[in-house]
Amino acid sequence: MHETVLSCSIVHNIASPDLELFPVERRELILQALSSHGKVIAADLANSLRVSVDTIRRDLNQLVTEGLARRVHGGALPAAPFPRPVAERSAQARTIKPDLAEKAAALIQPKSVVVFDGGSTNHELVRWISREVPFTAVTPSLPVATALSELPLVEVIVLGGKILGRELVTTGARAVKDINDFRADICYLGVCAVHRQVGVSTFSVEELELKQALIRCAGTVAAIISAEKFGKMAPFVVGPSRILTNAFVESEADPKEIEQLRIDGVCVA
Repeated sequence: MHETVLSCSIVHNIASPDLELFPVERRELILQALSSHGKVIAADLANSLRVSVDTIRRDLNQLVTEGLARRVHGGALPAAPFPRPVAERSAQARTIKPDLAEKAAALIQPKSVVVFDGGSTNHELVRWISREVPFTAVTPSLPVATALSELPLVEVIVLGGKILGRELVTTGARAVKDINDFRADICYLGVCAVHRQVGVSTFSVEELELKQALIRCAGTVAAIISAEKFGKMAPFVVGPSRILTNAFVESEADPKEIEQLRIDGVCVA
């Protein structure tokens, strides 16, 4: 039997079994259930809210249109918010905690080949890499490449391809072909969203293909994952959580999500 995910406390907020809710009220209850349980099942919602499954499907479709949910077979999951441009995100005072950045940067060994995905988290990670460690860095990200170029002992290689303006990373067949020429020791993957029932997901086909190619070329796949990225889903699934070998996770993250990472064999720090 599947898990009932609309809590009794939410159902009790309905004043009377004979009182029909407005659609906006129904959708608010659905959002509460998504937030509390990480998923909703259409049949359970229909039973709890005393409406038809078709009505619930229309509600879920509306939440998808509003960017608040992602449809899956039989229900929905919370949607990851579409990211602002990387330049805006990088300008924030803090995107990752210093202790996580230090632990992640410590994976890099002298003379290794390290692949850096794009994103504001990896851009900030570079600040925590020792200036005394010589290694070769490969990246599709223009901001990350610029930051890496300030490390005196690091050789920086930028992948070719078409630039995705939002993230300032090179993408497409050229970028994928270029990365296939490398066998890296570590890949620092940029994670847009991760859900224990879906895995790691991202926002475009171009990013999907690039991330999968980066993963294939590396022996170790590491990621720094902030708490708000857990329990969310983006449109394109990169792979299950076990594509990661190391995850550096904020303590505020959902314990169920962290436990699933460990079950999948991910080393969580």
